[in-house]
Amino acid sequence: MNIIYVPSLPIYHELTDNDGFLELADRDKWMPSLLNQKGYPTQLWAAGYHSLKTEWQYDDLPTLPVRIFRTDSRDGDIKKHASRSLNEAVFQEDIDFVIIKGMDGGVGLDLIKRVLIPRQIPFATIINGTWYHPVIKHATAVLYETEWQRKQLTTRTVRFWRSVVDDRKMIHLAKSVDTRHFSPNPKIKKECDVIGMERILTHSDKIAKLIELSRHVKVGIIGGGTELYNFRKRYPEITWFGAVPYSRIPDLMNKGKLFFHSGFRKDHPRAISEAAACGVPTVAFGDVIHSDVLPDHIGLRVDQNSFVSEITALLENQKQLESYSKAARTHAENVWNHQSTLPAIRELILRLKKSKK
Repeated sequence: MNIIYVPSLPIYHELTDNDGFLELADRDKWMPSLLNQKGYPTQLWAAGYHSLKTEWQYDDLPTLPVRIFRTDSRDGDIKKHASRSLNEAVFQEDIDFVIIKGMDGGVGLDLIKRVLIPRQIPFATIINGTWYHPVIKHATAVLYETEWQRKQLTTRTVRFWRSVVDDRKMIHLAKSVDTRHFSPNPKIKKECDVIGMERILTHSDKIAKLIELSRHVKVGIIGGGTELYNFRKRYPEITWFGAVPYSRIPDLMNKGKLFFHSGFRKDHPRAISEAAACGVPTVAFGDVIHSDVLPDHIGLRVDQNSFVSEITALLENQKQLESYSKAARTHAENVWNHQSTLPAIRELILRLKKSKK
């Protein structure tokens, strides 16, 4: 059985080139590597600025074949970019099953609509940010990250035009992180009260919350983008680390007494798992990030109207910070390590076997 794993968004959506993409040791690579380990030949196919055929090696896992295909038009919304060459490769080669990571990218959606559905090639979708698209009704399996996503997909709502996904198709997929790369480093000085991680593209609500917080405590923000220069000039009280390579992120995470996820999407941001692995307590909005993503013993879920006072109070409570820090690291090692995807992979393999009968 030949399987391909396809990120729905082009790799440059994360502001990285082919080299930066290959440097990342993340779930998008070790999931297909683990499938190879289980005896199911799997390749990682992605779309980017330049085509490439190479391999990726992680730890003691089997070598993962990687192909990057050129996207078509580079204009307009990056989320709508697609790749005809990737579609043609799937059409021409003997592919038995496809895993699409994300429902918000043109690369994956175009592949589903133009190739997988017409050719009746079974596929699974991994839900992260955007949790619904009409093509989901054609999926053999749906891998979700949060309980909120599962309920939204399996329950009939007032939006009657949405397809309800059979709960038997749903598979929980843990957010995972390399807990050896992301780890506490007591040698690094806590230079910032709060660390955030955002792409600096516009004056978004997420950035606005971090800016508001910076009027009360010392804030550092990891992330690059087109507006970084302007933001550095306008808000010099914030430490703008800019775009940094994957290898440097753990050190910057360790500079903060806590990590603040200021986003408003009901998903499981990878940065929460990375911060926890570094032993950095996380704060997020309680009406956005639920307890299955940020358990009460590893961090704090705050109210949008009082988050500043709640965060400043936590920063003054050294004993609570230490408790969160130890618990966060333990939780990441036990629940979010790079092997944590194995239960979902085993369940997916069972679905693959059933689909072939």
